Amino acid sequence: MPQTDHDEDIKIAPDDITKLFEEERQTPDDGIDLFIRQKSLGNIERARKAGAALAADLLDCVRGRPPEGIGGELFELQTKLLFAYAVNRAIEDRSPNSILSHVALSNFYEVLEEAEPALFESISGGAAFSLYLYLHRTGKENPRAVGETFAKLCEAQGNPAVIRAGEQAFPAFLSACEERIRKAGYRGE
Repeated sequence: MPQTDHDEDIKIAPDDITKLFEEERQTPDDGIDLFIRQKSLGNIERARKAGAALAADLLDCVRGRPPEGIGGELFELQTKLLFAYAVNRAIEDRSPNSILSHVALSNFYEVLEEAEPALFESISGGAAFSLYLYLHRTGKENPRAVGETFAKLCEAQGNPAVIRAGEQAFPAFLSACEERIRKAGYRGE
């Protein structure tokens, strides 16, 4: 088959076929070295404290009355689930590396499970996270979409007051969680 000008831009396989099977991964030793380094800098303890502080923030995040037409318990639960989603986003997006992200998230969930087992079960076994994650992964996450999802989870789909509550809460929660991560004071190399 004759080669065209467009063929030069397309490369199906590398010249050396064995390169198809090579993967650029961290070796287990790299992860251990990173953990040891982070521990020696005091960052592991900072991540644990940040996770615990975020759990305390979550337990204290609901203030005021729910919008009219929605039950207080359901609204409180969904508000805490939305806060937990913001915690996950902030930790994953703002932690300096995956080791510190994992430590902070693990401690967040450990503290939460001990303090409020039913809430922990709702977070770890519920569909709310999946709905919010779907918005994030498809690039459709914005305050309005989060507010609409929040309203649906509150069994108030289309309720403008509940949509607005979720729409306003998410960026505020995310900002507060990101600030908590920033204040963790992680030390660099």
